[in-house]
Amino acid sequence: MEQEDTPNPGAGGSEGASGTNPVKEQEVEEVLADDTVLIIGGGPVGMMTATVLAFYRIRSVVLERNLTTTRWPKMDLTNVRSMEFFRKLGLAEGLRERGVPSHIPYTVLISSGLSQDSAITQWNHPSVDEYRRMIAERNDGTMPLEPWQRISQEIFEAWLKQLSEANDLIDLRFGWKLETIQETGEGVEATVTDLNSSKSVRFRSRYAVGCDGASSRVRRNLNIPLDGGPVPGFVLLVHFKSNDLARLHKQGRFWHLFMAGEHVMGGATISQDEKARMPGHFYPTRDTFTTHLFLPMDADESAIGTEEAVYRVLGGMYQPYEVKIDQVLVRSTYRPSVAVARQYSGPQGWIYLAGDSAHQNIPTGGYGMNMGLGDAYDIGWKLAAVLQGWAGKGVLQSYQEERRPVALTNVERSGVHMAVHGAVPNILKGFANELDADTDKGRQLRQEIHQHYQANDGENTDRGIEMGYRYKSTITIPDTTTKEPHWTAHEYVPTTWPGSRPPHVFLKDGKTAIFDLLGKYFTLVHFISGDTDTAGHAEYFDEAAKTMGIPLEHVILKNEDHARTLWERDLVLIRPDGHVSWRGNTISHRSTAFHVLEVAVGHHFDEAGSTISQQKTGVNGEADNAPGKEQPREFTLVGEVESQDSEYQLDKMGEFQK
Repeated sequence: MEQEDTPNPGAGGSEGASGTNPVKEQEVEEVLADDTVLIIGGGPVGMMTATVLAFYRIRSVVLERNLTTTRWPKMDLTNVRSMEFFRKLGLAEGLRERGVPSHIPYTVLISSGLSQDSAITQWNHPSVDEYRRMIAERNDGTMPLEPWQRISQEIFEAWLKQLSEANDLIDLRFGWKLETIQETGEGVEATVTDLNSSKSVRFRSRYAVGCDGASSRVRRNLNIPLDGGPVPGFVLLVHFKSNDLARLHKQGRFWHLFMAGEHVMGGATISQDEKARMPGHFYPTRDTFTTHLFLPMDADESAIGTEEAVYRVLGGMYQPYEVKIDQVLVRSTYRPSVAVARQYSGPQGWIYLAGDSAHQNIPTGGYGMNMGLGDAYDIGWKLAAVLQGWAGKGVLQSYQEERRPVALTNVERSGVHMAVHGAVPNILKGFANELDADTDKGRQLRQEIHQHYQANDGENTDRGIEMGYRYKSTITIPDTTTKEPHWTAHEYVPTTWPGSRPPHVFLKDGKTAIFDLLGKYFTLVHFISGDTDTAGHAEYFDEAAKTMGIPLEHVILKNEDHARTLWERDLVLIRPDGHVSWRGNTISHRSTAFHVLEVAVGHHFDEAGSTISQQKTGVNGEADNAPGKEQPREFTLVGEVESQDSEYQLDKMGEFQK
């Protein structure tokens, strides 16, 4: 049963947030309406949060301290789950138009240096076009609906900014710097400086989301500890344009080029855009690349010239390899770090953290920005549900319960991927000078490195990590009739186990994706086989949703036997973010439908005897009342976990990390 697209906008809100401190002289006060969310940070996660809120008809004010979008490359892959989110928002094709052309494969080369004739080994990842063919041919539930998409964060942010500026529900302000933020009894109070006029503005809002990066002032003002630490060494990063493709592609066209090293990883090069000419398209003739030169902590990066840094990376284990650099865009140090915030919200539940303010990870795997996009969708629909009046506060409690375990798993996995590259010196074992020799030892070393990388190829293909995570929280209803399916990091296991993303499948017409039938808000997917509906009274869900004001669509699928097999139950309740709330084969009582929906929208929050302030999450364990695995005492490559709260400082950290 289809409900109105925007249920009770603004309903369920309290009066406008009022603070306890008087406005200072020469300070302007701006009070946001109850149905307007304050977002601190206008990077990809902040703008994505605003976009999701707008999709659900909620206004936001986004404050970004910088005057424009980033110059830093940062993210270069929007993974399959993120692309599914963009598809739901109606933005997937717009993103692809700005990314790497769909015919270009995502090849990763492992090399000892470009002076050699060929790479040691490679990962042959498919292009978007090839991935689409794989998805169409392998309709067994293990595949995503959308392929991945390479796009530099520099381009990605600029695109999101254009979308945000064109959206009437988003008030995007660049050049606004947060000074302080705190929770009050009725909401949020923040002091912000408008750098364009030097004016101080005190904002009052009901809710706020901190998307202000690794050094998050929001997190530090809330005194939320960040648990983790940096990896040994640091990186000198150079972002540049070059048309010297004959030399750069000497060993073949690549997306990533990793250099083996005798003692540490020799370096990495990323091809950011690959704007090769295609019929009907006119791209810049110079491609954009980023090199990463790995250095020990006692190295003096100021003594290394910018061009020299590029040449050293490309040379790998051999002499510097020169290419013609047309333009240097950015040079910076970067300190890789893995860490997770101990809480994802303030003690009163008015302020939430998303993106790098809540978690940081090593770039291997591409989990950082994609986790942030997942955070944005999750907190976005949940805030909208509460502000529109049809969900309880338990929905917001579930944000930490669901997203923090994902971060703990993913940041650890990023370290595992980095360790794959770090293991190469152990293979060489002092015989690095023979690696490329035409000798038995040289061939043995190359074969061992080849086998090592082929056996550990999950860096960008761990679909269990990307789309197989399962939420366990106060708003999911466990299935007590069977055991939970096994989970692996590398493979997605098709299941509708509550809390999971259900399997993508094309229906029997071969064209209709089941995900495209899901509604904007909640959806009850109802399978009927043959002429008899064995699900009992599925209409009880429609009645309960109407009574409770919950927007719910009821999708009936008749004789879709293949999809029914993959979805495992006749009735599956899907949340706005596409995860399963509940499943069953029959519904016999109205009270059951009411109970399921009450739990799914957080109205059993008080029954759980829990408040957000009681989510005491230490270094050694998850929240006392929160499901999910415990946080390890150590992260791979980092060692023992350390904590920072009021300050955020790493030796050799880059400007974009501050």
